[in-house]
Amino acid sequence: MTRITKKPNTLLKGLLASICLFTVACSYEAPEVPQPDAQALADADISNTVFLGGSLFSGVSNGVLLESTSSQSLPQMFFNSLGQTTDFSATSSNTIGFNIFENGDNLNGSVGPYQLTFPAGADTTFFQEFINGEAFAYAPVNTELKNYSFPKAQVLDFTQAARTENDFITSYLGNNAQSPIDQISASQPSFFVLNLGYEDLLGYSVTGAEGSSDQADANVHTYGDILNTAVFQTNLTEVVDALLANPNAKGALLNIPDFLKFPFFTEVEFDITPYVIGLQVKLGDMRTAASQYNNLLNQYYALNPGFPFADRRPVITYPSDSPFQWGVQVVDNDLHDIVVNGEPLLKVRQVVRDELIYYRHEQFLPTSVGNLPENAVSESQYIKLAEIDIIRAKIAEYNQAIEQVAAASNGRLVVVDIHSYFEELYTGFNQFLDIPAEGINIEGVEFLPVVGEFGIFSADALHLNPRGNALILNQIINTLNANFNGNLNGVNPNDFAGTPINIAGN
Repeated sequence: MTRITKKPNTLLKGLLASICLFTVACSYEAPEVPQPDAQALADADISNTVFLGGSLFSGVSNGVLLESTSSQSLPQMFFNSLGQTTDFSATSSNTIGFNIFENGDNLNGSVGPYQLTFPAGADTTFFQEFINGEAFAYAPVNTELKNYSFPKAQVLDFTQAARTENDFITSYLGNNAQSPIDQISASQPSFFVLNLGYEDLLGYSVTGAEGSSDQADANVHTYGDILNTAVFQTNLTEVVDALLANPNAKGALLNIPDFLKFPFFTEVEFDITPYVIGLQVKLGDMRTAASQYNNLLNQYYALNPGFPFADRRPVITYPSDSPFQWGVQVVDNDLHDIVVNGEPLLKVRQVVRDELIYYRHEQFLPTSVGNLPENAVSESQYIKLAEIDIIRAKIAEYNQAIEQVAAASNGRLVVVDIHSYFEELYTGFNQFLDIPAEGINIEGVEFLPVVGEFGIFSADALHLNPRGNALILNQIINTLNANFNGNLNGVNPNDFAGTPINIAGN
């Protein structure tokens, strides 16, 4: 008898097959390949998971919500990673898009998505612009809805019955005596992921910090107000308690990043020089208008010599020997009143270094915005130094409130620390010195917190593109695995698209 040892599998199979030719009822079965464990959290049930949030979770991208963007939303990516390919979002039926920023509260507005474009003849500089769109319209109600995230949705929009502040929620869920969170909790979710608080602070920030910075009255609160921190925490607790009423439910809360570093606020520098330095006619007009303004200013102070120097308005200046120090002109209603020859002098000044001008103005700076007293950037379109301090203080307060709500849950809630993750992405960033953030590198590919090539932001400079959503999804998955003993698979951000840049004329 010949002993066969360490033979290849093919030889062994051939030998068995030969023996079976002479053996009655002989059969060969290939060994079973062990199946990988199903993706799960050992300490939490994700079989009926829901997401709640605002624009960041809804799928808004390039300023619009489309079926193609909601299908690439962070919640949908999560469901897809579990093999669930059903559409679980409240998707619009728009084909081009309704711009939630440019159209404001007018759902019949016709401004469409932002796009990034290289102007004809440009070298390396591209601009954000918007194109024609269409009135907003939701698709039919999704009977499989699990992503309860809506453009601009804030915590009060979920807790207050019959609240009409958010047209997107009322258009989709209806406006009745039952609050949205009551409707959602009725489905007894087993797990939930909340992105609440972020939009509450963002609304104040993208509307020029013109609203209340500490609104304690929920009945008069609007999108541009910051909800008092204690009231925010009370309403967040109400949402959490409703969802944890299912005794087996657990969940995750995302905290709030320092979004003032996002390119929406930092892409445009305070200095108008790069936009006008080669435009001699424009520069001539700017200097002439500045001289006329300064003459009226000096005339007033000559007639009022006792006016304190510390409170006097600054002059507007574009000195030929000091390029790259020419601040964009902005309206500042905190400036004192001046009347010369019976006419009030416009309340304008040049922006200072650390103030933030919204990205949407960049395309107009060379021509029609921010270079004359008559076209100064309005107060609703930039953020002053004092307002920056308020916003960052509120981010810290809200994040502490989120931590406290999670800590009171007896381990049923965890916090996904995307604040620290974005700080990591922004390592090295210095807007004034024009030093870009380092971002991260995945499989040799850069992921940078910018708009444009290798960027993670869509063309609106606030919401993430698909590759950016993939990064944040992995942070959520990592947190869930670590805290609930899970084996959920992350996604490869390199499998997702970035934000395209168009070439004018093509």
